[in-house]
Amino acid sequence: MPVRTKKRRLFFDFTWRGVRCKEYTGLRADDPREVEFCEAKMRVIERQLSDGTFDYRQHFPAGTKVSLFYPEEHLQSPNEMFEDFIRRFHDRRSPFLPDGTVKKDFAIHPTTWMHDKSTVERLTRTFKGLRVNQLTVRRCNDFEEGLFNEGLSGKTVSNAMGYLHSALDWAVKEGLLTSNPVIRVTNSTVKRSSQLREKIAPLGKDEVVSVLAQIPDRFADFYELWFHLGWRPSVMVAIRWGWLDFEHEMIDVRHGRTPRAGGVEATPKTGRYFAACSNDPEIFRILARIKQRALKSGTPTGDDDYVFVDEEGSPLSQEWLHKRIWLPALKRAGVTHRGQYAIRDTFITWSLSAQEDPGWVAKICGTSEAMIFKHYRKWIRSLDTRAGSRIAASLRKNVTRKRPPRLSPVASPGRSKKRESEQNQPLKMVEAGGIEPPSEDLQTMATTRLVRVLFSSRRRPRTGFLEASRLKFRTAAQSVNHDAPSPLNDASTRRRGRAAARR
Repeated sequence: MPVRTKKRRLFFDFTWRGVRCKEYTGLRADDPREVEFCEAKMRVIERQLSDGTFDYRQHFPAGTKVSLFYPEEHLQSPNEMFEDFIRRFHDRRSPFLPDGTVKKDFAIHPTTWMHDKSTVERLTRTFKGLRVNQLTVRRCNDFEEGLFNEGLSGKTVSNAMGYLHSALDWAVKEGLLTSNPVIRVTNSTVKRSSQLREKIAPLGKDEVVSVLAQIPDRFADFYELWFHLGWRPSVMVAIRWGWLDFEHEMIDVRHGRTPRAGGVEATPKTGRYFAACSNDPEIFRILARIKQRALKSGTPTGDDDYVFVDEEGSPLSQEWLHKRIWLPALKRAGVTHRGQYAIRDTFITWSLSAQEDPGWVAKICGTSEAMIFKHYRKWIRSLDTRAGSRIAASLRKNVTRKRPPRLSPVASPGRSKKRESEQNQPLKMVEAGGIEPPSEDLQTMATTRLVRVLFSSRRRPRTGFLEASRLKFRTAAQSVNHDAPSPLNDASTRRRGRAAARR
């Protein structure tokens, strides 16, 4: 029986004990490697079916027919012990296949599932000796209070209570409980603390230089490249030569590697992504230097070989690097203790402070823009240098209390009327036929003001040539002799002005 396809996904179709079984894998039908894997597994199933040695649970522990083929194991007693139930729940959520490989597109990431083991152990110790139906709201609330009393953060408490809620919700579906006794967290402070990282500790420029100077030569290129990329530790140790495109300076990030369980590789939490590194030529200079050194030493550089390996040729362990390389380098450099994740924090915060696009930062680091804004928002400088000035002007106009002006007992002329009278005064003086001579104690300002207004550039007559107009009035202004008596102040002109004023 061949492996079948539905909606471009592979699934097994076989019959056992007279029951037709359809087991969906989630693997893609357009990937030759995944097709080959399913076909090999199907050949094993067919051989065991013919030999009579087939065990459904061995191949499909979470299959849809487990309750049908093994009813004595599926129908649990309402008095099931909690420690047995919580381990069974944890095993059911396992993202690993029977052969140890990771399930494709599984809802739970392998690192998350392995991290949940500590929560399972804590729950087992707390509710030891109790049965599932003995868990009450009060006992669950006491468990939550005990976590806070231990000094755990809101994020840790929220994760533990969320896991317990999911487990008991499954118990309700199985008929072990009538209702879920875990009340979801509603406190806004706890919710907020469960979403934010406790501490973001980027390194300063001087600190980066000091730390890199203390890294051993064998790992200097590794950490220098890490500062240029800002990736997660699990991705850095998983880089393979087949991911690198030296021609286009692209890196195809396919997996992350965790040292637990002998080294488990799985797709990054945000999925597979391509990192374009042409913006920083130093990245591929470092990789080219590493490859040249590997070729000289005879280290394999095939597509499936790791870029960073230890002396035995095995991929580096991020935990070993943290303990044996990173922390001693911090101590020798005199830098405050912090984890290797600070390298990622440094790259992100420096990029945002340099006003790089948050979308580009999220893409190169393999995360989402929502996470960038949630955890690193305070490092994002505004691209608009006038940010805040518009609302400040609006507040001054509409909100700031205005003091009433002081009233004068004498009414003052309108502003526009006054301005008009001042502008037309010199012309009226000319039209009247002259200007009255100043008093002996006063300076002769009227004539000077009149000449300045008449020869002002604002009152130049419009001519066909602007330069000729400027030259004409510049020459006229320079030819004025201030020592000679003004023709506007002679006796005949004054008489005509007084006569016109009387009319």
